Amino acid sequence: MDQKEIVAVPTLAQEVYTRIRESIMNGDLVPGEKISIRKMAERYGVSTMPVREALNKLQSEGFVRFERRSIYVSQLSAKELVEIFQIRINLERMAMEWSYPNIGEKEIEELTKMVIKMDQSIPSPIEWNGLNKQFHTKIYSYSTSKPMLEMLNAVWGRVDPYMNIYSTSSYYLSLSQKEHYQMIDYMRKKEIDLLLELTTNHIQKTCNAVLEKLP
Repeated sequence: MDQKEIVAVPTLAQEVYTRIRESIMNGDLVPGEKISIRKMAERYGVSTMPVREALNKLQSEGFVRFERRSIYVSQLSAKELVEIFQIRINLERMAMEWSYPNIGEKEIEELTKMVIKMDQSIPSPIEWNGLNKQFHTKIYSYSTSKPMLEMLNAVWGRVDPYMNIYSTSSYYLSLSQKEHYQMIDYMRKKEIDLLLELTTNHIQKTCNAVLEKLP
């Protein structure tokens, strides 16, 4: 007898969760902003119940906080941001080390095309932000480590709303692009020590730039 395959259909709460999370990540809902359950329900054309379920899940992941009878998009302190970026540095250095042996000419060509596309998106910071994440995810995907990618995605998620602050500066975007090309050059030349040093500096500069723009 053939074994049945069950296809999971997203629930309303899961769909609302995905949409609210995306709104937080792309900056439509900014850190510290108050969230109205009723308005969210109206926005997505659902009852308040799936919105409450979605927000409870987002609270457990650290994206929103409940304060008495109000709900807010989580706002990290400077200390928390520094700590998260330090975690990023350590994780991404390890991810780069694991990915590095699997990067050949084909992979370098793929990455170069991505950075060229990012050059063209500098006038649109939100688009650049998305492509930037895709670029780094692509590098670390060569590690073929699912747990590593899952951990990185969780850490990135905590600072993604703040990356929209970073990407409003064309100076920082241009600087990042130069470093992206430099990363690819180090990969091509097999200079792993310089690649790891640049990875550290690249993330630290991002952290510093975000901290400068915090209120």
